[in-house]
Amino acid sequence: MNKTTVVEMSVIAELFSNKSKYQHSEATGHRGIPDEWHDGMQSEYNERFIYYRHPQMPENYFMKETYQTDSYGSEERITNVEFVKGVEKQVTVFEPIN
Repeated sequence: MNKTTVVEMSVIAELFSNKSKYQHSEATGHRGIPDEWHDGMQSEYNERFIYYRHPQMPENYFMKETYQTDSYGSEERITNVEFVKGVEKQVTVFEPIN
């Protein structure tokens, strides 16, 4: 089922104008360059994601920015901006029986 979600352009403009006000969370992505290295292998990178949420956006909808470094682990830049939906997922963990 494909459902259309409408967000007013003024809400998106406000989100971009005041990103720090609407920052929700941050997560680590791909880690191709260990912290103790200051130069990685060619084409490797580190990645992180920042999620933003404006209160007038639909529930569980966020703007996600993806940041990547160069192969030296520095020169971080935005490589992608997209709107995403937060979805809960069940994870099964197998623990020893005592």
